[in-house]
Amino acid sequence: MRKLILLLLPFLFLANSACYNQSDINSANPDFLTIGTFNIAWLGDGENDKIKRTEADYIRLAEVIESTGADILALQEIENEEALRKLTKHLPGYEFVIDSGGGLQNLAFLYKKDVEIISSRVYRPIAVIKNRTRPGFIIEARKGEFDFIAMTVHFKSTSRYDNTYEKKIASRQIRKKQAGIASRWMDSVLAAGAEKDLILLGDVNDYPARKKNNTIGELTQSTNLNFLSSRLKSCKYVNLMGIDHIIVTNSAAERYRQNSLRLYDLYSAYSDREVKKLSDHCPVLVMFEVVTKDND
Repeated sequence: MRKLILLLLPFLFLANSACYNQSDINSANPDFLTIGTFNIAWLGDGENDKIKRTEADYIRLAEVIESTGADILALQEIENEEALRKLTKHLPGYEFVIDSGGGLQNLAFLYKKDVEIISSRVYRPIAVIKNRTRPGFIIEARKGEFDFIAMTVHFKSTSRYDNTYEKKIASRQIRKKQAGIASRWMDSVLAAGAEKDLILLGDVNDYPARKKNNTIGELTQSTNLNFLSSRLKSCKYVNLMGIDHIIVTNSAAERYRQNSLRLYDLYSAYSDREVKKLSDHCPVLVMFEVVTKDND
């Protein structure tokens, strides 16, 4: 029965989602780009890992990624290149770029070999406190007629380690500053005029609908941006809103395939034991058409 669930229930859609052909979902359709974000939760290289994974666990992670059909998948909490090699040896259709931050939780992009990655670079301003916060990681990419700039981020969390009121306030202030820097980065790229299609995606550790202590207001309130994942719920805590998001500029939003936002629900597809070795986050994905002539 569990295997039947694996086939039938891996994706959760928003309430108003449309039906899809399987070729659309698995990105076999060359007219579309599927891009997503996935916090893999301490993906290690096999040496003193926070989450100890067997070879079978890496194979299972590869199975998840293949099932998403992502052309490009932004990753968070990657220890180093070796950790990604342990994963991508089971993903022959993918390559990767990873940031050079040097910490234990780095950012990366997985991408299919038919996607062109023009350049990649670390964006240091997002790391507002040295050795405590993570930078952004940027790629310039192209599929078909759609060229764009994407940045993945992992903003400061408010975790169980913030065990005093003062620590909670400090973590929110850090996250708010990071969100403001990301929003102003997007504005600055637009103002420069060279590229109109920007995508910000990753673990922002907050959600747009939060009424009290919202830390990502500069992103949600910008008239230049569309928060595609604003209504998505958490897969782990089904009564809470999600914190993994995809935000795009108005130009990129014109290519967005309506109702293509989806979440790959690990908790429906795998046993509790298996999910613990996958992640406490689930992949979030959207689709863009790539046929229309580029506008910049």
